[in-house]
Amino acid sequence: MATTKLHFAPINHIQKTEMVDFIVPERIREAVEYRGYSYEEAAKKCGISRVEFGLMTNGHKEIPKEMIFKLMKGLDFPKGFFYRVEWERV
Repeated sequence: MATTKLHFAPINHIQKTEMVDFIVPERIREAVEYRGYSYEEAAKKCGISRVEFGLMTNGHKEIPKEMIFKLMKGLDFPKGFFYRVEWERV
């Protein structure tokens, strides 16, 4: 019995980076992971309570724009990093 090979066209992924006017919680999580910090360590470095930091990084609390300076200093990332969203469409 002969086997038939199926050929599929490649999926074209469209990835787009967009700047937004709010601090993106996912970017905070990425910065923490990149630096190798625990959430407790990151909160301490940013001068934010552990509970408040956890709520912000999980999107359960709106992040005030003034918080950007603490995040920039504590996590050592540029301002634009926290305002960038990456979209992927399949």
